[in-house]
Amino acid sequence: MNPYKTKKIARVIAIIIIAAMVITSVTMLVSVAYAYGADKQTAAQEDAWLNSQLDLLKEYLSVIQETYKDEVDYETLMKGAFAGAIDILGDPYSVYYTQEGEAESFFSAATGSFFGVGIAMEFADGAVRVVSVLPDTPAAKAGVRDGDVIREVDGVSMDGKNTLDVAAAMQGKEGTAVKVTVERAGEEISFTLIRALISLQSVEGALLEDGIGYIRIANFDEDSDEEFKQVRKNLLDEGAKSFILDVRDNPGGLVDTATNIAEMLMPAGPIVHFMHKERIIETFAASGAGYVAAPTVLLTNGGSASASEILAGALQDSGSATLVGTTTYGKGVGQYLIDFPDGSTAKLSAFYFITPDKHTVNEVGIQPDYVVPGLTVEDSVELLVQYKDFAPMSEEAKPAIGDVGLNVFGAQQRLSFLGYTAAVSGSMDQATSDAVKKFQKENGLYAYGVLDYGTMAKLDEACLQYAIEAMDGADLQLEKAVELLTAK
Repeated sequence: MNPYKTKKIARVIAIIIIAAMVITSVTMLVSVAYAYGADKQTAAQEDAWLNSQLDLLKEYLSVIQETYKDEVDYETLMKGAFAGAIDILGDPYSVYYTQEGEAESFFSAATGSFFGVGIAMEFADGAVRVVSVLPDTPAAKAGVRDGDVIREVDGVSMDGKNTLDVAAAMQGKEGTAVKVTVERAGEEISFTLIRALISLQSVEGALLEDGIGYIRIANFDEDSDEEFKQVRKNLLDEGAKSFILDVRDNPGGLVDTATNIAEMLMPAGPIVHFMHKERIIETFAASGAGYVAAPTVLLTNGGSASASEILAGALQDSGSATLVGTTTYGKGVGQYLIDFPDGSTAKLSAFYFITPDKHTVNEVGIQPDYVVPGLTVEDSVELLVQYKDFAPMSEEAKPAIGDVGLNVFGAQQRLSFLGYTAAVSGSMDQATSDAVKKFQKENGLYAYGVLDYGTMAKLDEACLQYAIEAMDGADLQLEKAVELLTAK
C-alpha cells in the first residue's frame, strides 16, 4: 500500500477516534426494561430476615439524623444507603446516580446524542485541547478553533482534568449557557455558548486501493447499525470486494446495535451468550439471511471494549473475520439502567457475556489472530530505549515448558513488548509457550512453542523493526490488514 495514503488515512482515523472518546464511556447497555421481582421468589425466612434488617436500617438512619453534629436530612441519608448497596459490590460499572441529570447524561452519551457544544478533544501535554469542532454546532458558530486549549468552563479551572471531565462540564440542558475559556497563541479568549442537541455520526467509510472498503465504527449508539448498513452499501456500490472494520478505541454502547451489525457480517449461528449466576440465560444468534461472505479484517486494541468485544468475538469464532491488533479491553459485563419509583436511577451489572464458542471475555479480552502493536512516532524513542534494556537471549539453550533462564526472561520481555500475553517471570509456563507458538505461526516458523534459536532471532528482529517503523508514522495495524486482504 502507498505509505502516503496510509498516513493520510491514519490521520483521518485518529480524529474520528478522539471524537468518540469524548462522549462515550467504557460500558455496554441492554435496551430492555427491568421488572421488579420478575422471576424471584424469596424464601419466607430470608424475607423475614430482610424485613428485620430494614427496621434496623430505619432506626440506624434515625439515630444518625438526630445525633450527627450538623444538619442532615433523611433524603440525603437514604441516597447514601442506596448508593452504598451498590458500592459494596465493588463493581466499577455499577452506579447509583445521586445527582439530578447524571443518568440522563450517561444514557444520552451512550446512545450517540447529547446536549453540548460540539467539540471533540484530546488530552495532550498536560491539557485538554480541541481536536475538531463539529460543523454547524454552537462551538463552530462562535469561533472555537482546532488547537484551542480549554482552560476554564463556567469559571472553573480545567487544569488537571481529563477529556471526560471537560466534556461533562460542557454538557447540560438544551438552551442553557456555558462559558468556555480557551488559550490560543498565548491569549485567553472566552465564549458564551448555548447548549444544543449534538448528534454524532458513529460510522465512517472510505474506499482504499485494491477494492478494500475501510469502515470505522466509533461507538455503538442507537442508530450505528443503520449507519453501518448504509456505509457498507455505499462502499459495495463503489466496488469494494473486501473490508477492514476498525473498532480500535471503540468503548462500546448498545448491545442490540452490536448484534445487529454482527448479523450483517456472519452466517447463521450464535453471536453472544449472556451468563447470569454461572448459567447461560440468553443467546443472541444471527439468522444468516442475506449474508454474503467477503474477506474481512477487524482491527482491535486495548481500547476496544464491551460491545466491541461482542462483535470481535462473534466474527472471530464464526470465522467471518481475521482479527489484527492487540488484545481487547476485557469488559465482558453488561448493565441494565433501572428506574425506581421515586425517580432515581441505577446502572447495575446484570450479566457476563461470553463468545459464541464460550470463551471468557471479562478481565481477559479477546486476543487477535495477528498481534500487531499500534505504535506512534512519539512512542518510538521510548520503545528503542526499552528494547535496548531487554535481557540478552544468549544462552545455549532452547527452552520448552518448565525451563527457566535468561533466554526465557528475554523472550517474555519481547513478547510482551509486541503485545502477546506473557508474564515476565523467567519461567517457561504454558501461557509463554502459547505466545511463542502464536508468534511462530504468524511469522512463518514451525509453530511448536519451543524457543529455538531461529525463533529467538526472529523475535528480536521483530521488536527492533516495530520500534524503528514507528518513526515513519505508519499505522502498522492498518498496513497488516491491507497486506492480508491483498494476499487473498
